[in-house]
Amino acid sequence: MPYRYNYCPICEKKIVFMINPEDIDDRVFPAPVHVLHEDDDCNKVSTFYVDSFLRVSYTEPEKKTGAISQIVATSR
Repeated sequence: MPYRYNYCPICEKKIVFMINPEDIDDRVFPAPVHVLHEDDDCNKVSTFYVDSFLRVSYTEPEKKTGAISQIVATSR
């Protein structure tokens, strides 16, 4: 799977992470995914929502229910 680039909704730094089909619940779209921004300044979990093509459609700064896995993101 390709890497995804986005911005952390908490600290607004550019982050990179990889989403695999096993990371999402394919019964509901947009599907929530928890993303941990592993950074000394942030280190927070936020919720990203992905469509059926595993593209991020929107984000929320807090951890919402419904995700089946947590992905680790790093700053770029």
